[in-house]
Amino acid sequence: MKIRAPLRAAAAGGLSGVMLAALTIEERLHQVTDERRNRYVRQWARSLLGILRVDIRMEGAPGDRNRASGAPAVVPQLVVANHRSTIDILLMLHLFGGQLLARGDMAKWPALGVMARRAGTLFVDRSDPTSGASAVQRMRERMRRGISIGVFPEGTTFAGDEVREFQAGAFVAIAREKGIVVPVGIAYQRADAIYADEPIADHLKRITRARSTCVGVAIGEPIPAAGAGVAKLASNAHDEVQRLVYSARSLVDHTPP
Repeated sequence: MKIRAPLRAAAAGGLSGVMLAALTIEERLHQVTDERRNRYVRQWARSLLGILRVDIRMEGAPGDRNRASGAPAVVPQLVVANHRSTIDILLMLHLFGGQLLARGDMAKWPALGVMARRAGTLFVDRSDPTSGASAVQRMRERMRRGISIGVFPEGTTFAGDEVREFQAGAFVAIAREKGIVVPVGIAYQRADAIYADEPIADHLKRITRARSTCVGVAIGEPIPAAGAGVAKLASNAHDEVQRLVYSARSLVDHTPP
């Protein structure tokens, strides 16, 4: 365990550095398309999950194969999930690609923050109404370009399987673009994967020290946003994510630790 953590941290940092350098060089040579950037991000997330030995037990599918391969979404898409760990970020990017809506302090996180900025993450100060309004406009612009947007509407991480009330802001964009909401439920087998009220460095150290991390991911059917009120859409998505969390829990509860 004493050797495992620094080796994984070094591997994660090295991988991020190589991917960032490759993306930077390509950007200098020619314009990088959204699809190409998406491939970089998905590969980075997939590789980090491998370094951390994250064992994904999944129910449902991320979506059509064109989107999974990095092509633009056919219709505007908002992916919503409960939030328990920084690993959630890697899961969302690995499975769905696209870009995330994240709290502002994530931009300063080690390794994750640097790549998140380059990946086009939309950072928002949830205490600032003007920041939220700006985020909605930027989300709509990205959706029109065929970029899937992922968000954790609870606003922060929590322990346990209870899904807290969803903040409605992110649903404004998808309702106006008349797209779909893809609900996702996440459950970890062990509590040490949870990002609690602690410094981010402590959380990352605990993840790198773990022999492996088993996580259940349940993906539900898309919820049409057209014609739905924002509050009702957020409520329906919340209820479906809660159902999916219980499904995800059953995936890991039947897996030996």
